Amino acid sequence: MQGWLIVNPFLDTQKFQEIYGMLCAAAEKEHIHLEMKTTAQLKCPVDQGFAHLPDFAIFWDKDVYLARQLEQQGLRLFNSAFAVEACDNKALTALHLAANHVPAPATVLSPKTFEAMGYCKLDFLDEAEKALGYPMVIKEAYGSFGQQVYLADSRKTAEEIIRSMGYKDFIMQKFIETSMGRDVRVNVVGGKVIACMLRYNDHDFRSNISNGGSMAPYTVSPAQEEAALAACRALQLDFAGVDVLFGDNGVPLICEVNSNPHFKSTLQATGIDLSTHIMHHIREAITCGA
Repeated sequence: MQGWLIVNPFLDTQKFQEIYGMLCAAAEKEHIHLEMKTTAQLKCPVDQGFAHLPDFAIFWDKDVYLARQLEQQGLRLFNSAFAVEACDNKALTALHLAANHVPAPATVLSPKTFEAMGYCKLDFLDEAEKALGYPMVIKEAYGSFGQQVYLADSRKTAEEIIRSMGYKDFIMQKFIETSMGRDVRVNVVGGKVIACMLRYNDHDFRSNISNGGSMAPYTVSPAQEEAALAACRALQLDFAGVDVLFGDNGVPLICEVNSNPHFKSTLQATGIDLSTHIMHHIREAITCGA
């Protein structure tokens, strides 16, 4: 079986190379020849087909245009262009979760603006304040590792944050005080929960490990498990890292969903290597034609 591991040409850091190496090693154990390709290497005219395509590709990037081009040529992607796009854009994530009745914090989307104008009028905050109150979480639509996520404790702070973003799309969410600085990363592969860890930070409202958070193995509750699986179904994911908040009275709320999760921290916390489960799922899916 032949496959491509499609990666970003500009994210050539040790952090990313470690993940790529783990996936390639896991592929070898499944007797899969996995060849790494950058998105830059796979550029060709959109009206022409690729000369050769493998049996599948792991799309470990967010270049949705290329993902759709490859799917138009008949290549099976893990994860699909739809899933990658839906997870990468937090506004789309919120819409898909809501449409499928998956529990998440109350969310208000920003109005659309443009580069030459920015958010020159902020009266839309009136409705957001009524729905969400303060503190209010403000997230740029695109961002990773807890970056581009802000906490506004007042109207003044919210206005400062929004103006600093220029013309970028963003969402506003209700701050879940019961989950301050902590969440559960639930790793799902093939519709099954494989490994979970608690992430916590005593000095930041965000729990991300890359922001100084800590981690520990965690036994997921049935409600948390079902919420994470429902999120993956809504976003049509083969595998994902789902961040689950602790809502009032223990009700799980989906914070974010990652289509290409950095699972080294999960390995360190739990001893479970997600790459082996991902590659086994891919082999089974391709073999069965799923």
